Amino acid sequence: MAMEGATRLIADTRTNLVCRRGEAKQLNVVFGFDAFIDQIADMVDKRQDFQNYEKLSTIQAFGEKVSGAAGLSTSIEYVPRYVKTGGSAVTTGLAMAKAGCMVTYIGCIGYPEVNPVFEEFAQAMTGFYTVGNPGQTIAAEFQDGKIMLCNTSPLQEITWERIVAAVGQDTLKDLVQSADLVATINWTMIPQMNDIWEHMQRELLAGTSPKNPKPIFFMDPTDPEKRTPADWREAMAIYSRFSSHYRTILSINRKEATEVARAYGITLSRPLAEAELREITEAVAAKLGLWGLVIHPVDGASAMIDGNYYYSPGPYTSRPLLTTGAGDNFNGGFCLGLLLGLTPTEALALGNATSGYYVRKAQSPNFDELVDFLALWEMNLGTEFA
Repeated sequence: MAMEGATRLIADTRTNLVCRRGEAKQLNVVFGFDAFIDQIADMVDKRQDFQNYEKLSTIQAFGEKVSGAAGLSTSIEYVPRYVKTGGSAVTTGLAMAKAGCMVTYIGCIGYPEVNPVFEEFAQAMTGFYTVGNPGQTIAAEFQDGKIMLCNTSPLQEITWERIVAAVGQDTLKDLVQSADLVATINWTMIPQMNDIWEHMQRELLAGTSPKNPKPIFFMDPTDPEKRTPADWREAMAIYSRFSSHYRTILSINRKEATEVARAYGITLSRPLAEAELREITEAVAAKLGLWGLVIHPVDGASAMIDGNYYYSPGPYTSRPLLTTGAGDNFNGGFCLGLLLGLTPTEALALGNATSGYYVRKAQSPNFDELVDFLALWEMNLGTEFA
């Protein structure tokens, strides 16, 4: 996108967002089901003394150290920087709550009591229901990405039966049917997600008439490479059935787009990992047949929405303070934009702005902070800024 067009896009996004300030507080969204306790860490290369060390700054450097131990052994030290709430449903839901939306969370933030790490998150929710304990993640962050070591075994507790027991069948039906957006996040790590979707379709939606306009049903699978291509195709066949009652959206990052394309046997003019963003976006969207597909690399985002292609650049920085959760914050801002009636391109820009603020400040923006960040981005377009 040319500089002039990007400047106009950011300015229009900010103007249209400000005009809808009060509407954000009227939005009712439901999020489930994952939660993690994230331990953000540096990986040590060389240590000078107990307090001082040189960290492995890139994934490539980390990979070389690991590869060099093949056939031998090695010890790689990690230094925890801090502990935070994690999980895509938690992080995306919190981003929308901070922007002013009414958010109900269903998931695994501690059982039978809320884990102390999630107490502030729970207080930010309009309502919450907890069915299990959170997973754990060591998130090793580098300049060029992150490696997340996850213990997902607690997520086996997320089943339809436990959800119904915690929420109640009638309450759950009311929540889902009254929501402007329903988001079920992290298909990859929740073994029972397909079963949960099928129960929702049979027990919450069957026999009901679709709303006009349809609400949004949103899904981010969170690294589907861990599952087989057959698993993925089965899941998408089930997920697509929500299209009878919802505008269904799938959101993935650029790496995940390559994996999804491979799952469907898609071939392009160049290797999938090197394909142009528009080319792979259009090809994957054609296979999925959903209302919306979003692909968000680190420097922008693309989408196919209702058969049309859209793109927005992003406020990239090479010096992020925190990257774990950046994609989730993008999703929160993007969904907010769509629900407020912004154009798809403006919604992409709002997602990029939400993520851009988060990686610089290590927290999600509130509504005013998001407006101010858009102004700052417009003033500094084409340059890196703090």
